[in-house]
Amino acid sequence: MKICHVCQAECDDDAVLCSVCGAELIEDKEQDIEEETEDTELKNPVLAVSVEDVVTEEIFKDILTENGIPFACKEGGMKVVFGGGFNAAEIYVEDYDLERAQQLYSELMNSETEFDYEQEDEADESGE
Repeated sequence: MKICHVCQAECDDDAVLCSVCGAELIEDKEQDIEEETEDTELKNPVLAVSVEDVVTEEIFKDILTENGIPFACKEGGMKVVFGGGFNAAEIYVEDYDLERAQQLYSELMNSETEFDYEQEDEADESGE
């Protein structure tokens, strides 16, 4: 069984995505690299973004790791809002990486998620 690094759900060994939250499942070696990156001590940390949900937080941390941007994360407390609550996390980067990190976050938040079933639907409509 694989354990999702986002929601800690147990997933099948051959699964690529978590069946609970949809996060990409990573191999243990990749997870060790990510944990090392998260523990990096920043010399001139600046707040890059505040993220309000754990899935977006994990995706953004993966993006920072893929782009070679060291970061630190400060978990916020539970915030209660109408209809429920959420955890906010603050993600810090080195001052010289701030602009690039904010650009990557903006791209993440403005991107549209593409699912494979959309391609299947188009194929069904065209009669293929």
